[in-house]
Parts: sequence; structure tokens; C-alpha cells
Amino acid sequence: MNTDAPRSSARPARRPPRAWLLAPAVLALSACSLPTITPPQSDSVRHFTLSSPGALAAPDAARVRPVELAGHLRNRSMAVRIAENEVVYRDEARWAEPLDDAITNLLRARLGAAGGGCTVDVQVLRCELVRNEGNTVQLSATYVITPDPDPAGQQPPAKRGVFNAQPRAWEGGDYGVLVGHIRDAINELGDALVTQAAALQRPVRR
Repeated sequence: MNTDAPRSSARPARRPPRAWLLAPAVLALSACSLPTITPPQSDSVRHFTLSSPGALAAPDAARVRPVELAGHLRNRSMAVRIAENEVVYRDEARWAEPLDDAITNLLRARLGAAGGGCTVDVQVLRCELVRNEGNTVQLSATYVITPDPDPAGQQPPAKRGVFNAQPRAWEGGDYGVLVGHIRDAINELGDALVTQAAALQRPVRR
């Protein structure tokens, strides 16, 4: 007598490949390892220029040598004086061009429209916002105007002077307005140099 239990004819269920089981976990880990893409943020730094294309200078126009700047003005960040002997720099307001080049170009454009027959040297001592004096833009400079030699080859004496622009108050907020005040102060210096250069060319009455 056969006492063995009848064998089932049903086949055992096939197990899914192990890779399939691991796939969701791998995808989850991959998603976590991807770098996070942050949306672009607006740049709060503003870059300013002072100079602009000037008219062609007359052949006998005054020659303006490159302007010399005080050391604290050579930074691309805008200088702000907060005390007599203390200056801070505003990183959110920067010069897009070297300040000495910008001032030189402005002065050349100003003096280029007038005849001169002389050479102008300018050293800028102060060209900045001064918070401790009414939040005003101040420009101070020294200059030397050297006339060309006369027809006899004699060198006339040079004209030396000190210039202080009219202080211009800045109400704060817009740095573009501040830059406009600085440009106006430099143009005021240029007008003063034109006047001084013209005075050297006038014949002396006897």
C-alpha cells in the first residue's frame, strides 16, 4: 500500500530578481545625492562709471596728465569718510573703472574744448562722501598749470593752487545720485582749471 502523500503539481512562485527589489532604494539614494539647485539670486552690487566719451580736443588744448589719487581712493569699492581719519568702503557700490582714469577723462573732456597751450597736473586728495560733515560729497585737489615756453624759448612761471568743490548733500538711498554729485564736483574742478589756464594765456598789460 502506497502511503506517500500525493505530490502537488503546482510549481512554486518565482521570486523577483534581487535587483528589482533594490531598485527603489537605489533611486531614493540617488535623489538624495543630487546637488540642490538654488534659484538665482539678484546681485545687490552696483558698478558705476564717471567718464563719458568726450569731444575731440583742439590742437592747442591744455594737456592733462594722468591724475594722481590719494591712497584711500584707489580701491574699487566706494570710499565713505565717517570721521576725520577713518574711511570705510561700500562693497555694494563699486567703480567699474579705475577712479584716476575716470577723473582724468572728465578733466580732459572739460579742458579739451578750450585752448590752453599748457600742461595740467592734478592730485586729488579727497573725492568721497563725508558722513560726519552733513553727508556731503567733497572734493579737494591741488594742481599745477605749466605754460608752454614762449616764442623766445623762455619758460613762464607755473600756476599752483588748491581747489575745494562746493559740498553737495546726498540724501541717501540711491548710489546713482551720489555718483552724479561726484561727477558734478569733478566738472566744477575742470571749469576752475579752464579759468586758470585761460588766465595764464592772457597778455600782461604794461
